[in-house]
Amino acid sequence: MVGIREVAKKAGVSPGTVSRVLNQDASLTVTKETRQKIMAAVEFFGYEKKERSKRTVATIGIVTSVTKINEWDDPYFRNIRIGMEKEAKRAHLRIENVYRLPQNPKLEGIGKLGAVLVIGQVDEQLLEEIYSQNRNVVIIDDARVSKKFDTVYSDLKEATNAHLDRLYQMGHRRIVFIGGFRRIRSNNGSEIIKYDDVRHMAYLNWMKRQQLEEYSSAFIGDWTTLEGMRLGKAFLAAYQDKQLPTAIVVGSDPMAVGVYRALQEKNIRIPEDISIVSYDNIEVAEFLTPSLSTVNIETEEIGALGVRMAAEKIQGIRCVPVRINVPGTIIVRESERACKKK
Repeated sequence: MVGIREVAKKAGVSPGTVSRVLNQDASLTVTKETRQKIMAAVEFFGYEKKERSKRTVATIGIVTSVTKINEWDDPYFRNIRIGMEKEAKRAHLRIENVYRLPQNPKLEGIGKLGAVLVIGQVDEQLLEEIYSQNRNVVIIDDARVSKKFDTVYSDLKEATNAHLDRLYQMGHRRIVFIGGFRRIRSNNGSEIIKYDDVRHMAYLNWMKRQQLEEYSSAFIGDWTTLEGMRLGKAFLAAYQDKQLPTAIVVGSDPMAVGVYRALQEKNIRIPEDISIVSYDNIEVAEFLTPSLSTVNIETEEIGALGVRMAAEKIQGIRCVPVRINVPGTIIVRESERACKKK
């Protein structure tokens, strides 16, 4: 089994530095490049930090749809994992195994674990395979799964409606959506792409209810900042000879950063020319110019709730499945304003 020394050697740093980075030591100052080297080495070896405690009473496993690097780079998944680790430590549970689906893992030992937490979008066949080996399964971040599973997720549909209702009250009618697709993982490393993310569907349904379908338009791609910039440019190209919409709902803050750049390169002012709202409330959102209106998603709490639900399963506290829908909090900042009457 690969240890922390091998990871440190490949990254060109000390084992202590690797340990402090993985434990997110706030007092440690390292460059972004060094962090990336460490995470790349962790990914290369498939190294997972294991919690050890003499008071541990049970084990849990994690099946996740993201790689270690993606988990580290994406604040959404990173904070879910942080919440899980904090709650597992508090509850004296040990995270025994982590199965990363992009790496095509063998699901060995699933049946011996106290419970299994599944993070992200996973295909139904794989969920059934896991369930056949371990009935204590909790799904995190997917509301579409069978009702026989425990699941905890953020109420993105309601958050989308709240954004759109607020924009409507400010006079906006020509509203566009820029967002991402659903990436559904299987256990052989493959993925299925679907263009039915809950934010996208909520937008389309809201526009239909308001009889604004003539203005309805969506630009869909991956969830990265670079993809946000590409989609922002595609949006501008599509409206080159048309009247520009007055508002954009963007599927995530990282994507919104890219959309900002695309608009600002064309000297389109936010919010004077177009309002922008988003989701996630990552740290940079508050410091963009102008600051970005967004939805604060309780990702750490979602991760912690998942572990608590798993603990209840392990302890036999309940037998019926539970679904927890965690509401987000709208944060209004400087990136939106009332629509100008023309």
